[in-house]
Amino acid sequence: MNQRIATAEGLIETAIGSAPTVPGPVRVFGDIVIAGGRRVLWHGERGWIEIGNAGGLLCAVDAPGGVIVGTEGAHLLRHTAAGLELIRSFDAIDGRDDWHTPWGGPPEVRSLACTPDNVLFANVHVGGIARSDDGGRTWNPMVDIEHDVHQVRSARGRDDLIVAASAIGLLISFDAGVTWRVHALGLHATYCRSVAVSDEAIFISASEGPRGHQSAVYRTNIDATDEFERVTDWIDGNVDSNALDARGGQAAFGTPRGEVFESLDSGVTWTRTRHGLAPITSLSLVA
Repeated sequence: MNQRIATAEGLIETAIGSAPTVPGPVRVFGDIVIAGGRRVLWHGERGWIEIGNAGGLLCAVDAPGGVIVGTEGAHLLRHTAAGLELIRSFDAIDGRDDWHTPWGGPPEVRSLACTPDNVLFANVHVGGIARSDDGGRTWNPMVDIEHDVHQVRSARGRDDLIVAASAIGLLISFDAGVTWRVHALGLHATYCRSVAVSDEAIFISASEGPRGHQSAVYRTNIDATDEFERVTDWIDGNVDSNALDARGGQAAFGTPRGEVFESLDSGVTWTRTRHGLAPITSLSLVA
């Protein structure tokens, strides 16, 4: 499994080597990289090619209608033949005037997800989760914005399972994001920043707050019926949004201290595979 490790200094791909393949700072979302907060790159047969350029880019997801990018100010852009175009329907969503940040700045789209059935999700910080089941033509708010969601994620191969990391624990839906419940049993603290789903388990990072005091990664079963089990030692700093990923029976996460930890047995055991990197902004496992 190839790890794409996005850092403040560039993108490292373990299948290629230790030299950055895209200069930093970067963020990675599978086959999509955002470089310098402006350039959107797509990985294809010719390697990384630029497909768009705009200011304030934060996150991205591959979707059937074209790559969607989230921005500062809580806007969405879609890649089209004409370039990156504003998804105006997202700007008209109910409740948008209540979106905010704790420090008084403008809200932002922090993470994006798309199910195999093309249901789209946009996590706004702080603005909850917006859902679209018509390819982005219309959007509806789905959770209380005070849950303070930090990442939303779909599950590979499943249309029904949607998970989110929030300040009150794991939010989980088994009906493609229509209804949600909270699961936090077993966590030492409920402030969660990142979430991922493997074939057998749901992983989440939890700490005592935004500064990452007493941070760790936890695991529960795929149906979230078991208590969470801490599966790592204590980590220095939060495992941030999009810096935790899982695929098949593998999982990996990166830390602000430039370390990468990997599990090949669905989170039972972990090995530090990288250290001394620049702070890790995000991480993706790709086949």
